[in-house]
Amino acid sequence: MNQRITKWLYVAVLVMGGQIGMNSCSHDSDKYEKKLYPVTDQERVSYAEKVLGVSIDKDHDWVLTEEYSVKITADADLDYIVKIAVLDTNPYVDENYCLAAKAMNKGGSATLSFRAPKGAGMLYAACMTYDGKCIARPFVPGVDKSVSFVDENLLSARKVNQHRASAMNILEPQYTRFTMRDYYVFLKAVEKALPKGKNNSQVMGKHNYTNKVQVANNPYGLYSLPLAYIGGNGSVDDNLSYQWFPIGKPAESGETFLIKDNYPTGWDKEKEPDPFIDEYLIDGHYLYCRNSEDEISMIFTPGDIIKFSLARNEELLDDPDMARVKVFMLNGYVIVACEDGNDWDYNDRLFWMPYGAERLKEISDPIPPKTQVWTYAWEDKDFGDYDMNDCVIQVSENEAKDSLNITLVALGAKRELWLGFENKNAKNYNDYIHVFEQELHAVLNVSLGTMVNTGLASAKPVSITLKKPEGFDFQKCSFVLGARVEKDMRGVYESDFYAIPIAAKGQDPHGIVIPGKWNWPKETTCVKDAYPEFNSWSADRTKALNWYKRPEQGKVIVQ
Repeated sequence: MNQRITKWLYVAVLVMGGQIGMNSCSHDSDKYEKKLYPVTDQERVSYAEKVLGVSIDKDHDWVLTEEYSVKITADADLDYIVKIAVLDTNPYVDENYCLAAKAMNKGGSATLSFRAPKGAGMLYAACMTYDGKCIARPFVPGVDKSVSFVDENLLSARKVNQHRASAMNILEPQYTRFTMRDYYVFLKAVEKALPKGKNNSQVMGKHNYTNKVQVANNPYGLYSLPLAYIGGNGSVDDNLSYQWFPIGKPAESGETFLIKDNYPTGWDKEKEPDPFIDEYLIDGHYLYCRNSEDEISMIFTPGDIIKFSLARNEELLDDPDMARVKVFMLNGYVIVACEDGNDWDYNDRLFWMPYGAERLKEISDPIPPKTQVWTYAWEDKDFGDYDMNDCVIQVSENEAKDSLNITLVALGAKRELWLGFENKNAKNYNDYIHVFEQELHAVLNVSLGTMVNTGLASAKPVSITLKKPEGFDFQKCSFVLGARVEKDMRGVYESDFYAIPIAAKGQDPHGIVIPGKWNWPKETTCVKDAYPEFNSWSADRTKALNWYKRPEQGKVIVQ
């Protein structure tokens, strides 16, 4: 693709805004008073403080992301692995974005480097198969240096390996507690897999999902089977019990084991999970079996098949064609779902098996990850209205990290605009390279002066894929917006064009990079009004780091 050179200079517009109140934003078409000297960063900051109505943090760099790295070992319980990745959310709960990825076979490991939002909290390391299956585990960037998929509960189980119980069929549960890093996110994934209040018999299927598990081999020689209670919708029932029995044992006696239900009803949830808590403790118990010495034990034999049932007053509740217990997989874990009534939602009692059971058929595939997107939003002049929509682009890179997909999505400015790659070594106009080969209004096929996709006129966004320039970084060296000086200001400057890079430390927020697909303010709506927490971030760069996720309804362009 031919790339033309942009004739720009780093010459600031020598203009100044009209009278602007403390609590409102001026319009981009306001006239400006000429000045005989270039405006300084401090003048721009002082002006921005008047528009925003806030004292800007003197050390503010307007950066919302940080660079991180994490070592991922591809040891997840999958038959094969072709790739490891860093995802921004749990792929079994929400739409998720891939922050970094690398081809990797099972057993291998590599360190992935990536950018993520400051204060992102919990991210997910994932092992993936070629057909979209994956297992993901949480980690906190900057805190956890490495991620392995061997469950910590399996490692801690050595202390119960030799436990023995008395010989009886109806047993009090051997109480214990299990740990999970992202417990409350996991609950959301389970609820999504089996929606509450719905007849899930069709989701589960009569034949695709079994009420059996098989004792798995593992490298630690630990063959206990745990059940951890994660919630349910059933009512208290003192007569309810969980029944299981081994299949194919030498005695073939049909011997069963019952544990009385003594777990509370309902779901234990927090409003916001704390990603910096090392672990959440979850109540549970261990299953019993009869060992080769005819003793009641918690040590199973690899390959044993265990069948689950539900009983009331020690009588089986299973219907002839519909088991009351269904077993399925979710994110590499076995889930045991129980139905004690007649609505077949399988949410009355739900258990998680942290380890020990063989994988069975997946209930659903994870949500395929999307490539991480970055939004760039500019003001097109020194004394603007800070609606941050004069030029808005969205950018992503391919998995090989050697090309960029750049989409022009909005123009809230009337003047001529160009977009180029930033070059920190630029000394003259020959050092800037066009992204698009046209003025930006022409790119969107609208006439010059048209404000488009900011609440007035509309146009279809336009994308282009280009080779990523050497030295490109989404935050530190990315793009620069070029603007033509207005007619009444020409002759005051050395050039008819000036360049607007992304805001840096000590400057006003004339251009910012936002992780994700950001909903920008409508025309003439100041960013502080569209995003009420923006001023908190402006005043203190360490506060309100998620301001861009909390818009004021009706004041932004929703994509």
